Amino acid sequence: IFNGGVLALKPAIAVFDKTGTLTTGEMEVHTVESFPPGREQEAATLAFSLEAHGSHPIGRAIQKYGKQQGLDVRDIEDFQSMSGKGVQGRDGDALCVLGRRELLEGGPLAEWIKEVPEPPAEYVENWIFKGDLIARILLKDQIRRESKPILEGLRRSGIRTVMLTGDRRGAADSVGGEIGIDEVRSGLSPEDKVLAIREYSNLGYKVAMVGDGVNDAPSLAAAYVSVAMGARGSDAALAQSEVVLMKARIDNFMAAKELSHRARSIIRQ
Repeated sequence: IFNGGVLALKPAIAVFDKTGTLTTGEMEVHTVESFPPGREQEAATLAFSLEAHGSHPIGRAIQKYGKQQGLDVRDIEDFQSMSGKGVQGRDGDALCVLGRRELLEGGPLAEWIKEVPEPPAEYVENWIFKGDLIARILLKDQIRRESKPILEGLRRSGIRTVMLTGDRRGAADSVGGEIGIDEVRSGLSPEDKVLAIREYSNLGYKVAMVGDGVNDAPSLAAAYVSVAMGARGSDAALAQSEVVLMKARIDNFMAAKELSHRARSIIRQ
């Protein structure tokens, strides 16, 4: 694109999912809180039953916690996964839901949830409710040590970095600030992530998307270059990706970039 006789090039953008990509995805349950207090065990058992076969990092963390605590698995019927929001099913005749705070903000508990403060920025919260049972599970993830130097390397090479996540703003900004990413977009559904990819593409950017979960598959399909974290990546993410980073090491993204530049240089020669 020429602008006033000067060649103006749009820089490339590297877009990253947060959980399992920039962070390890090895979450741990920190606290279970019920409102009012006293029903934490019941809430944990219900969450464990809902996530008995979950593959998301939050689901794996709840499974691990349930096994450590020796919780029973209850028979959940009509199980459904709500893309990017949570899961639900029936415990007997009662509907039970486990998912993001937004599920309460759009229902009859909308006014009540406004009075409940969000947890500290380093925690991810998941709410569970069934009938008169209302509780939340606080989980904590660990940032990959190699994330910050990789982002610095991409920035030095002229590539802008963006994090797209369904997590709440406080948790997303905390991670983004620690690793030094250029832009953070939080509270996104899988559909919102696709729209963000298309927004950058429509502005003329070449977008590389790096993700690992089933919710990342639509974004990977929309990107110019799709990259999956291979070790724990979902089948859907792997199927949509042109590049797979083995051993789930984010620094392999930089290695793949450098290798591709070398290969292209040799081809030109």
